[in-house]
Amino acid sequence: MITYRYGPYEPDKDRPWDLDRLMGVLSDMIMRYDIQLEEALRMLIDRGLPVNMFLKEGGMQDLVQALEAQLREKIQNALDTFELKSARKETEEDLSNSKSESLKRFKKDEELKSALEKALADLSVDALYRVKREALQQGKSIRELSQLMADLEDLNRIQTGERKHKFTGSTALNRPDALRILQELDDLEKLLQSLQQAAENGDLFNFNLEKLAQYLGPEQYQEFLERREQIFEKLRELLEKQGQIVEDQETGELRLSPQSIKRIGRRALEEIFSTLKADTAGGLHDANEAGDSENVSSRTRPIEFGDPISNMDISASILNSYIRRKSNKPDFSDIEIFEARGAARSSTVVLLDMSGSMMRADRFYNAKKVVLALDSLIRQDYKDDKLMVVGFGTLAEVIAPARVPSLQPYPVTIYDPHIRLRYDLSRQSPASMERIPRYFTNLQKGLQLSRTLLGSGETKNKQIILITDGVPTAHHEGQHLHVNYPPSPADFEFALREVRNCTEDGIIINTFLLTSDWEMGYFGEEPFMRQFAKQSMGRIFYPHPGQMNRMVLVDFLQNKKAIFDY
Repeated sequence: MITYRYGPYEPDKDRPWDLDRLMGVLSDMIMRYDIQLEEALRMLIDRGLPVNMFLKEGGMQDLVQALEAQLREKIQNALDTFELKSARKETEEDLSNSKSESLKRFKKDEELKSALEKALADLSVDALYRVKREALQQGKSIRELSQLMADLEDLNRIQTGERKHKFTGSTALNRPDALRILQELDDLEKLLQSLQQAAENGDLFNFNLEKLAQYLGPEQYQEFLERREQIFEKLRELLEKQGQIVEDQETGELRLSPQSIKRIGRRALEEIFSTLKADTAGGLHDANEAGDSENVSSRTRPIEFGDPISNMDISASILNSYIRRKSNKPDFSDIEIFEARGAARSSTVVLLDMSGSMMRADRFYNAKKVVLALDSLIRQDYKDDKLMVVGFGTLAEVIAPARVPSLQPYPVTIYDPHIRLRYDLSRQSPASMERIPRYFTNLQKGLQLSRTLLGSGETKNKQIILITDGVPTAHHEGQHLHVNYPPSPADFEFALREVRNCTEDGIIINTFLLTSDWEMGYFGEEPFMRQFAKQSMGRIFYPHPGQMNRMVLVDFLQNKKAIFDY
């Protein structure tokens, strides 16, 4: 049995909070957990996200200071009104009576009597507890000892209160009232401390709201909640103004902006390359022939009509002008440009398994980081290339990069150990299509859609990066959709048929199988994977989910090198 343990999200406490760190944590929460952006933002505030930059907005700082003043006033009023001497004397008398009764009870047991006298001399509740436990084991009555312990605890509490607080009043308190006043003073001091921390670091959640309502009244409590909600709105407005988040016009939900999604990809790319050693797989690669491309090499040549001026080598051009005519204004004949790489354009489809099992062990979370890192890499260094994303479960669909951060695997809805379902898709209405379980693995459909996308362009270099954690458990036969668990031979057969179609179209399939050897072999997976590897013209890797991002990026760059180095 596999056990998963969940805990609260704990942001890194060492770094100072700024918008970049905030967006990094928010995006990571959205990618890792199935939550909306607004929910993630509220969770962070609940966990103590400092929002003191907004305390002055809407009068929250003034309200916090007013609440602090009220609490101090209540504390001082209690100290100026009451005195604890009467309560202490009353408790000492009660303790003396309880002591006499207890000593009478144990007068025939010298050992227990001696231990009891020592505990009382030391005013030690712990020592009294040990005496009580020993008496209980001997079958003796402990009623007197229980009362004695209560009297001693109360006396210690009152004496501690006298030392801690400077009571200067004249109103005498009995024992119960003194204990109540001391408890109220402790509550008020904790509230005061929490409000002081809120004013210093913006943490408006680290205190007891029930106590706030109890001691300051429902009106102050309600005003505090309203002001705190305004802070959330201010933070939301700031993120929107900075272009970090946008509001969906149809649903009204907050979501990450394209700018934030690009930042996630860049951060994932930096994380991946920060762990790579320098080798020939890194960096950019030149072709032996020059060509038209946005990617430029370090080699230069004289400019020709039609060359993009953006590729001009300014330093070399000015140097030519100075050497030839002692001028810092180059003529056309002086201008040199960087040669464009003869980059072989390529099209890549990341075929992303969205079946229910991808939720395990952060598989899907790391797969999404790979997709965003690849997207960032291509946008940054391989602008002529094309990247598309296809998500597949029981069915398959094209996924826009903007959707990737919030994407989650399909939830498991059927828990039967043996499943054989068939759907005639020609007879399905939109409502009935929604009832089809989506969490199975229809590799055939995913490959088919990927092949269609790659076949729509003129690029000769085409590949599919398949990220999955299991073998097919669904397939299409004509208009019929078959869903199976355990997988059927037909699931394997139709997937391999689509692999052969990809191979015939010149598409290479590189597979990253996120599973362990012990998970393979129950239903004929090993023969299927051997046939898959043989027919796909690519390679199959078995990475740990947390290391998959490095392997995919390295392999992508190695493929780039192989394409460029004619």
